[in-house]
This record gives sequence, structure tokens and C-alpha cells, in this order.
Amino acid sequence: MAYSYNSKIVVSGKHAESYNYTKRVWREFEKKTQESEKEKPQKEPEQLSIKEQLKLQKQKQQYSVNRTRTEIRRLINSNPQITKFMTLTFAKNITDLKEANYIFNQFIKRMTYKYPSFEYLAIPEFQKRGAVHYHILCKMPFVHFSEIRETWGQGNIDIKRLNNVDNIGAYVCKYLSKDMFDERTFGKKKFFRSQTLKQPIEITGWMAQKFAEKFLSFLTPTFEKTFESEWVGEVEYKAFKLDFLPFKDGVFNRSVLFKSV
Repeated sequence: MAYSYNSKIVVSGKHAESYNYTKRVWREFEKKTQESEKEKPQKEPEQLSIKEQLKLQKQKQQYSVNRTRTEIRRLINSNPQITKFMTLTFAKNITDLKEANYIFNQFIKRMTYKYPSFEYLAIPEFQKRGAVHYHILCKMPFVHFSEIRETWGQGNIDIKRLNNVDNIGAYVCKYLSKDMFDERTFGKKKFFRSQTLKQPIEITGWMAQKFAEKFLSFLTPTFEKTFESEWVGEVEYKAFKLDFLPFKDGVFNRSVLFKSV
């Protein structure tokens, strides 16, 4: 069913982001537009100059990086229980991502078996020497360093707790190197996660406006900007830090918009 809106709120735990559009966004219209674009005769890749091909490739890479970073940030902030930051490295110079991911997935199976409450979000990255390593934000009980290292069994590990970080999602994304998504990751999973992690909540239309009036109108944005989109015109973006969790267990119920905080 088609519907339109000019306001959107994305809530990730205690972090809220608001989008206000000058043009109304049509969900079904976007899908049809994408389909119609495919039907239009387009310039074949081989007809593009080398300069045009490089520019197009760079734009796709940047879009992929920005979209993935946003998804990672929101997932982390939606799950405040994952506060231990762990890095896994290989003693051997394993440069094949498929091989590294297989070994990593076996490690995750062992961790889940040993610690049923274990939850994680992991990002593979390439070191300067070309070897793969993994950054993991996770929830797990207190376990001695040597026990985790033995479970990993492939090399060194580093673990620290992020208790005093205000925005863990932004911290982790900033910690990761700028070239974390290079050509070696194209067509492959950019990150791995527990299926039990809570998803960020997206609210649109009058409910987004109601949410903004009820919870955001009295707050000072932690960040704001205005930018131009070719699809919806000018976009006003604001980020807020809440002092409470607006939704119980990560589930949105519109009745919260009419209850006192």
C-alpha cells in the first residue's frame, strides 16, 4: 500500500534522529522509480570513459560505506548490553576473507555454545600487511582473557569495556579505519551479528511528528545539518540524546506517544 510522509524519526536506544523533508516521500513511488530507471536505456559501462567509470565506482563505494556505517551505528546504540570491545587477530598472515570468515564463524559457534547469553556485532577489516582481523562489540559474562584466547585459538586478542563512552555506535564507527570497506569486501558481508540483537525503530508521518513534539521539542540537538537530496529536496537532519528508553524491549507501541513520560 502506498503512503507518503515528510517526517521520519529513527530511534536507536537512547539516540534519536529526525528527518524533515521539503517534498513528501512516497514509499511505493520510490520502488516504481527504481524499477523504471532500470527499464530506461542507460549508457553501457564500456561506453563510459575511464575517468567516468572511476568516478562512478568511487560514488558507489562511498554510498556503501556511509550506509553500512549508519546501520552499524544504529544497531550498536539499539543494544546497550554489548559493551565489551574485542579485537581478534591471526598469527598467520590470512589474507583470504572467505577463509578468515569461516574460521571466525567457527569461533562464534564455540562462544555461543560455551556462553548462551553471548551476543555480538563483528566487522572484518584488513590490516596494513593485508591480513584480516575482526573488531567485535559483544555481551558476555566475565571470562578470563586466557580462556577467550584459547577459544579463538588463532592468535592474539584484545578486550576492553566501553563503560564511559556516551555514544558507543559513533565511537566504534570512528575507531574503524576509513578504508575498512575496500574492493576486497565488495559483494561480501560487511559485518556479522547475533540475530537476537534489537533493531532500530523507524517512525514516519504523523507519528514521527507526535514523537518529536512529545520527546524532542524540549531537547537541544547534539548535531544538526541541512542537505540537499535529488529525491526529496532539502532535508533537515537533527540528532538527539534521550535520557530514557522510549520503547519497552525495543518494540514500538503507538500508545507511548499519548502516555506521560
